[in-house]
Amino acid sequence: MKRRNILASALALVMATSLVACGGNSGNEASTTAEDTSAATASTVEETADTSAEATTEAEAEPAEEEPANDTLVYGTSTFGQKFSPFFATTAYDMEVVDLTQEYLLTADRGGAVLNEGGDGVDEEYNGTSYHYEGAGNVEVVQNDDGSVDYNLTMREDIVFADGTPADIDDVIFGIYVACDPTYDGSSTYYAIPIEGMEEYRSGMESVMNLILAAGPDGYKETENYTEEQYNTFWAAFDTAGTAFAQEILDYVVANGLAAEEDGVAAQAAQWGFELEEEATVEDFWAKIVETYGYDLSDDGINYENAGSSISDLIAAELGDSIADYQRGVETGESAPNIAGIIRTGDYSLTVHTTEFDAPAIYQMSFTITPLHYYGDESAYDYENNQFGFTKGDLASIKAKNTQPLGAGRYSFVEYSNGVVTLEANEHYYKGEPKIKNLLMREGLDSDYVPGIVTGTYDLAQPSINDDVLKAIQDANGGELTGDVLSTYLIDYRGYGYLGINANLVNVGGDPASDASKALRKGFMTLFSVYRDTAINSYYGDRAAVIQYPISNTSWAAPKPADEGYRVAYSVDVEGNQIYEDSMSEEQRFEAAKEAAIGYFQAAGLEYDEAEGKFNTDETWEILVPGQGQGDHPALGVATAASEALAEIGITLQVNDVNTGTWNNALEANTCMMWTAAWQSTVDPDMTQVYHSDNANGKGTNSNHYQIQDKELDQLILDARRSADTEFRKSTYKDCMDIIMDWGVELPLYQRKDCTVASSERVVTDTLPGDMTPYYGWIAEIEKLEVQ
Repeated sequence: MKRRNILASALALVMATSLVACGGNSGNEASTTAEDTSAATASTVEETADTSAEATTEAEAEPAEEEPANDTLVYGTSTFGQKFSPFFATTAYDMEVVDLTQEYLLTADRGGAVLNEGGDGVDEEYNGTSYHYEGAGNVEVVQNDDGSVDYNLTMREDIVFADGTPADIDDVIFGIYVACDPTYDGSSTYYAIPIEGMEEYRSGMESVMNLILAAGPDGYKETENYTEEQYNTFWAAFDTAGTAFAQEILDYVVANGLAAEEDGVAAQAAQWGFELEEEATVEDFWAKIVETYGYDLSDDGINYENAGSSISDLIAAELGDSIADYQRGVETGESAPNIAGIIRTGDYSLTVHTTEFDAPAIYQMSFTITPLHYYGDESAYDYENNQFGFTKGDLASIKAKNTQPLGAGRYSFVEYSNGVVTLEANEHYYKGEPKIKNLLMREGLDSDYVPGIVTGTYDLAQPSINDDVLKAIQDANGGELTGDVLSTYLIDYRGYGYLGINANLVNVGGDPASDASKALRKGFMTLFSVYRDTAINSYYGDRAAVIQYPISNTSWAAPKPADEGYRVAYSVDVEGNQIYEDSMSEEQRFEAAKEAAIGYFQAAGLEYDEAEGKFNTDETWEILVPGQGQGDHPALGVATAASEALAEIGITLQVNDVNTGTWNNALEANTCMMWTAAWQSTVDPDMTQVYHSDNANGKGTNSNHYQIQDKELDQLILDARRSADTEFRKSTYKDCMDIIMDWGVELPLYQRKDCTVASSERVVTDTLPGDMTPYYGWIAEIEKLEVQ
């Protein structure tokens, strides 16, 4: 988690890529960012005919060999962390391997919505086309009268692991207990679901490492839980790993052009949001990180700052083989023998009983179907006697298989060697053996993907999309994004760019919720809004599109143009009349927006001189745009154009193009009047983190930087979160968005694109999924994919 990219605290990290069968890490977390040739063809060779009887006989006896069918696809990806375990994979690239080798109980549609009856097969419409979905299981959600919820999960009976061993519900239960073990330190957060008995099961045991961290580095105190040698060895490793952790951040800052090598540690750290003394060293930077977070290694603690390697992995590398001794659990008190809410109801069924309803929890119910016989010990599994396939508090044997996964997914793992993961089609896959026999996942640089596909090094990749990439694609295809050499698929990114206003800092008379305050903010937003099309198109071209609601277009809850009540953002005047007409030119639209803004500012109580056509105010408003002082930001054109228009009517908006550190610090301190950024959206559209009053004014997660505090909005957010009815939730979230826009605190700017590029010559592109999305990418139906 890079601090420069993530401000909101992480919610439960769901294996959502697996749930929705797409590549890349699609966790259930909301975050905000600064935002920033043809293969050889066969030739025919004419030879002189040999009409001798001998030649004819030889030709008949030895017919020409047929060219073997192409049975391999080479996928370009990035550097693997080599943790291919369904329990402990952390990087997006390792998770791609997990998604291909494992199977999960539930599936979801292209919009990311869970399909409760996916195991039976479901037809759903997307973009006017009906698609068929089929998964490994069903879920029935029962909301009980006492507020508790039963998730009744049923698994298909034809799931078979890649080694030929049939799977059943005990494999799922085993996996749940691994991920809920008191010493578990992977990325799954099943334990965060309000499952009955979870706290009781995880209490009374702690890992040696956590006990040493809790004791602090000030000196060993005698205990039965660890030795003095273990204590001293750990803290030495902690400091060495920490210095490496801090250095990675500094290297990242320099590599990304945020500061120069010669600028020194203090200047580099400032770009990451840390203030240090001018002569600070990397050790001083590490000490500052520890001062900020204490000895919390989690993603909400020190690891919140990572720029590549997690602090836990760096410590483990320092400790070597002895890390297992530090990760092992020791009893510290009373502990329940099982998780009461995990209830086996049959050989292929399971009920998860939670104490309350929580809408995002459904995404956590897509449990991994992990082979007990491989990762665990079948002789140690006895559900009735509270034995779950391993010794509680000791996951060493499971971690030992991190580099050699086994699952029931579409492919089986063969090896990782020389930067290539080799996978082989799983002949036992329940939907049928994939048509492509071998899948090679080859490490490479992002800049090499497109040239590599052209030359045949790769067959398919997902390069970061920019002007250079688009030009390379077009050059290969004679000017087109899709042609005889390359096929390009632009897919909406699961997030969106926006412009925000802090209601506590932009208001009238100190009352952020008053009609006058809302009018003031909507005056600014009306002018910002009208310049979006021009500025975003100028910066992104075809790589992004302007959006109208504060939600990613990729979400199933996003309003669609055909929906009742849909309208362009900030397109009505203070009286509720439409500002624009279809026949208006661009200049006429600009003038119409300016007139509407004047009406809003007058409603806010600003004094307007009709004769001069200007407002009489000495107040200055400010907007921060993190363009690194170089003008490189998609929203800078919006802010600049609006500032010039506002100046014409006597209102001063100061546009400050700042570095990421300055922007980040101001946003976290809630001192930004206005700012531009981008959200990385959650799989579930829950709005609690970003808009609920509990997270405003430095409270809670401090992620409501708009400082919007509205009781009606709070209640609607809770109502939607507590409902299992998708249509009700979608309608309720539309009401929420209308309130947010009425407050004038957020302007949706753009939805940019990611891309998938495939060889038109070697990949049968018609066998790629139609209407790909962030939740339903190229590997979603890889068992159907063909090469030629």
